[in-house]
Amino acid sequence: MNTAKHNFGVVEIVKTESLGVPGKRIFRILIDGAPPSAATLWVEKEQVYGIAMAMKKMIENFRAGNSPAAREGEEEGEGEGIPFLDDPEILDGGSKEVLEFKVGRLGLAFGPGENHITLFFHDEREDAEAGFGEGEGEEGYEEEFEEEGPASAPKLQISLTHERCDAFVQESLEVCSSGRGTDALSRNALVASGKVDPNTNGHFHS
Repeated sequence: MNTAKHNFGVVEIVKTESLGVPGKRIFRILIDGAPPSAATLWVEKEQVYGIAMAMKKMIENFRAGNSPAAREGEEEGEGEGIPFLDDPEILDGGSKEVLEFKVGRLGLAFGPGENHITLFFHDEREDAEAGFGEGEGEEGYEEEFEEEGPASAPKLQISLTHERCDAFVQESLEVCSSGRGTDALSRNALVASGKVDPNTNGHFHS
């Protein structure tokens, strides 16, 4: 797995926002690292939903006992295709830049340690200049990066505690479910966020 050009380390402030009127909204992720580091990441709604659901699944699996430590005997990086980072220095970060870019590809990894998840963000423009496509699955994120060389390195990485991930996931799903709420992604986000139970209220009959 490639490391990012900029590493904010562990961050406490990461927020998903939508701007504009329903049907014409744009989305962004705001990140505050150790001052003066900060980032404004412009993303698609599908990316917000995809990364939130991937994080939700990772944490649920961890709490069910499917943690990297519980997978004793497996090679590093195994376990549902999610890589595992074991270098604690990653958490220190050190980058002091103020960044703003449109995200192309996204990625996730367990760690470092048992209580962190690390997120990776690619700059869409840099990917295009390097000849890479969008590189995303249907859910708007990729679970692991191929070793493509320096040109494919993520632009930014951040690490979050599981507790901070919980808050980020919930907020992101609520942002995705707001607005008109008539498309399939919005309906799925309503269910995933716990706002709607299709088994009891009949909202989502096909």
